[in-house]
Amino acid sequence: MLMQQAAERVWLLGASTGGLSAVKQFLSAVPVSKEVAFIYVQHIDNQQVDILMRMIETQTGWPARHATTGQLIEPGTVTLVSPQYETRLCRRGWMLRFDSPWQGQYAPSIDSLALGLALRYKHNSGLIIFTGMGDDGVKGCQTIVDRGGRVWVQDPAECTAPAMPSAVVGIGKADFVGSVAQLAERICMETHQMEACSQ
Repeated sequence: MLMQQAAERVWLLGASTGGLSAVKQFLSAVPVSKEVAFIYVQHIDNQQVDILMRMIETQTGWPARHATTGQLIEPGTVTLVSPQYETRLCRRGWMLRFDSPWQGQYAPSIDSLALGLALRYKHNSGLIIFTGMGDDGVKGCQTIVDRGGRVWVQDPAECTAPAMPSAVVGIGKADFVGSVAQLAERICMETHQMEACSQ
């Protein structure tokens, strides 16, 4: 039996209205790499989760899986968080999914997942806020930055719904603001550098 390997660097992708298209474009432009893993938090109806899973795997090439209790965030994967069940990332790096619904306004909650990510991965954590309504992610960005991680934001000018990225830009916590293509290019460059250093 193969042991799960925990990713050393993890980025949280947070999105709401218009996010399906933006995140698909982003992942399609980022080659699968063992140097990084993604946790994808999308405000979405539960009925659409399986469709989203298939879309990620067939249209981006990234292996996708549901977040389940005891599951480590493995390198080279996208972990999709359920909008139906509250889910957390524990300090040891594994997921914990409850049988109860999310508390608060947003399901799933970017802020909640960002807290666990920051506590576990510190400077090896990152959060990218894509298009969306509301302000989910603002507190999460603050937590990520406080622990030494980085925050990137999709340019509000190209967003279907600019409220979420604009809220993060407004608190001054974004390290980088760019188009989806620019976000993908930047993470590809960093991943390439990490791959070169590990050889």
